Amino acid sequence: MFSELHSLLGSGLSFSRSFELLIAGEKGKKEIALLNTIYRQILTGNEFWVSLQHSGAFTPLDYGVIRIGEETGKIAQSLLFLSDYYRKKEEQRRMLAGALSYPLIIVVVALLVLFFMITVVVPMFEQVYTRMGGSLPAITQFMLDAASYFPAFVTTLGLMVLALVLLKLFYGATDGYRRLHASFILHLPWVGYLVKMHYRAQFCRLLHLLVSSDVPLLHALSMLAGIIRFYPYSESFTVMAEGLKRGESFSANMEKFESIYGHKLVTLLKVGEETNSLDRMLLHQATDNTSELEHALKQLGNILEPALILCIGVIVAFVLIAMYMPMFQLGQTIG
Repeated sequence: MFSELHSLLGSGLSFSRSFELLIAGEKGKKEIALLNTIYRQILTGNEFWVSLQHSGAFTPLDYGVIRIGEETGKIAQSLLFLSDYYRKKEEQRRMLAGALSYPLIIVVVALLVLFFMITVVVPMFEQVYTRMGGSLPAITQFMLDAASYFPAFVTTLGLMVLALVLLKLFYGATDGYRRLHASFILHLPWVGYLVKMHYRAQFCRLLHLLVSSDVPLLHALSMLAGIIRFYPYSESFTVMAEGLKRGESFSANMEKFESIYGHKLVTLLKVGEETNSLDRMLLHQATDNTSELEHALKQLGNILEPALILCIGVIVAFVLIAMYMPMFQLGQTIG
């Protein structure tokens, strides 16, 4: 939607005519109904970003960026920003899906084979050994014992997932929950690094859009707090805004949150503030962080695929040994 609307407005059409063509070109019934609802709200006098917010189908990032465009008169740049953001997000999703799809298929097949062997094949050998007065090999017996606890494990796991869902449902909007959730994610290996890179790039692009539109830095930070809702970053915007009100510099307050922004970004934005080139520095860092994020995702995919296949190979080897050990020892048991 953002990409097509940007193209229509860029061709010189009015916003009203562009939105009508956008609705006419849509095929899905739900999408047409959603666009018609938004268009009717705009015709009644609502701002575009308010209409998106009231629809309930868009994220704070979506209507926050559109709000920036409407208030600064740069709606085309805002639409281009969102179009580019979702295009890159889809590329990154496909990158991860491509790296994980093959190992996941192997995992599913291995689990199905394991389930069949434990429930059908091994019990047959167990009966044979019982009749002959023998006992199953230790490794096979271990697998049977583990399988007997599997229903309890699944039940416990399901209850834990249900508890987490209920916790998020009732306390997801509280600062305590958001702080714990963010802390858990940021301390995960690799995942925390990727999340930081994602929000750094988003922060730089959004702040560049605001600063280049001559929005005062104090007002820009207050707007960012409503767009980027990930707790450490939204909290940092509030603290930095309070610091600016007291007459402190932007970079001095940003240094307080070096753990999430990184030393390099803080230093370069400090230089940009001192040389009055903050907008150019933000754009440069946004491009660099996006490139670094895409490279990290490629590296993650290159590492995950062989690592998962190796782990699956070890599991399958263990299962095969456990399943075939009774066959190898059956002759000795009969003798």
